[in-house]
Amino acid sequence: MGKTFQEQLLKLGLVDKKQVNQAKKTEHQKKTLKVSKAQEIVDENKIIAQQAVAEKKERERLRNLERQAELKKKEEAEQIRQIIDSNRLIKDPNGVAFRFPDRGKIQRIFVPKDTLEDLSRGRSAIVRSGPFYEIIPAVAAERIRLIDQRVIVLQNGQEKKVEMDAEDPYAGYEVPDDLMW
Repeated sequence: MGKTFQEQLLKLGLVDKKQVNQAKKTEHQKKTLKVSKAQEIVDENKIIAQQAVAEKKERERLRNLERQAELKKKEEAEQIRQIIDSNRLIKDPNGVAFRFPDRGKIQRIFVPKDTLEDLSRGRSAIVRSGPFYEIIPAVAAERIRLIDQRVIVLQNGQEKKVEMDAEDPYAGYEVPDDLMW
């Protein structure tokens, strides 16, 4: 049988027993170092994989939050639409034109005379329903206000308290709310 290279060198007397043991020790250290480095690499891979999983979970959580917010907006829009549809007051195309500001423009809607009185007194409100305007009672407008205030275009206050100036010469004259333009 063939002898190992170290044994051959020892037999020839080129190296002594101490040097052979030192070489074995160095070789063993290199092997264990390789094994430990391999374990470190595996650990690093595990850490990277765990980070990737955590990032993926965070992205999914954010997506779920966005989906929930979108569903909530859709639910609110549907609630508003149902409130408007169930409480809509009749508009009269041959009635009196009621003008009101919306988004920097003056809009108009034709309403019966009694509805005109309700609008000016705050018993009714004008809301935006898609590209159209609808008239609803003040109670329904308050329910809508709790959901989304931006839908309500016009709702006059029922009681407007203005402090009177003692020296105002027109203090005794009240300005009516239903002035026609």
